[in-house]
Amino acid sequence: MRARPQAEPSAEVVVRAAGGDREAFADLYGAYSEDVARLCRRLLGAGAEAEDARSETFLRAGQALASYDRGRPFRRWLLAIAAHHCLDRLRRRQVEGRLFDAAELSELDLPLAGPTPLGLALVRERSEALHTALEALPPAQRAPLVLRYFAELPYDSIAELLGVTSRDVGVLLYRAKARLRKGMREGEST
Repeated sequence: MRARPQAEPSAEVVVRAAGGDREAFADLYGAYSEDVARLCRRLLGAGAEAEDARSETFLRAGQALASYDRGRPFRRWLLAIAAHHCLDRLRRRQVEGRLFDAAELSELDLPLAGPTPLGLALVRERSEALHTALEALPPAQRAPLVLRYFAELPYDSIAELLGVTSRDVGVLLYRAKARLRKGMREGEST
């Protein structure tokens, strides 16, 4: 049985929260946090990613609260934000899953408590190979990779910096990762 709030928040609570009243926003969080968490867990699975999605949902809702249409039920509006965010994460997960091979791990493959000297040497060698392959990429392909994975910028910020759309950033990253993997394989065979 799912717990639902007693009633929609009053217009006053939403207006106060939109105006920056932290206590009013905390009331909204308290009333809807479990509903958002439940939706995120159902879409993303239990774990840290679902918790991150719940936090991101409330962050986005707080930023968009001034544009909330008070004619719509608040819960439905908030859950739509959560659903859109989770679906974006799923799409990203699917794309990244196609780009990178998922390795099957046995208990014997799990890392020990600390790195071994051989393990450190292999990590260093792999890191050097990655940086060499990255430097071999043309700047147009290297830039989105560096901005996304080293600077950890979101797609929209990368798009703004590169003068392209967010969708183009995804395409650029896909192509750059494919070329980077090819360069890594070629570097291993030499």
